[in-house]
Amino acid sequence: MTPEVVRVAGANRETADTWTLALQPPGREWAYRAGQFNMLYAFGVGEAPISISGSAPRGGALLHTVRAVGMVSRALARLKRGACVGVRGPYGSAWPIEE
Repeated sequence: MTPEVVRVAGANRETADTWTLALQPPGREWAYRAGQFNMLYAFGVGEAPISISGSAPRGGALLHTVRAVGMVSRALARLKRGACVGVRGPYGSAWPIEE
């Protein structure tokens, strides 16, 4: 599956090594369930699995919280508003929240 290119709508620093990226919707509704993750691709660096941490209350941005611990996660954490990132997914089993 080829990564879908989306723009970073915002990046908020949470701690010294952790950022939350808000990714703009790709012109359609994001479809995911609690417990799933996306593969985020930092162009020129590589790809890493990053858990979906939620969606923004307004604007429909999808949130991914990234801890900068490796080459790819450090590159993702450096992204600023307007930058492009590749997204594949969602993947993984969802948590049975309803139960």
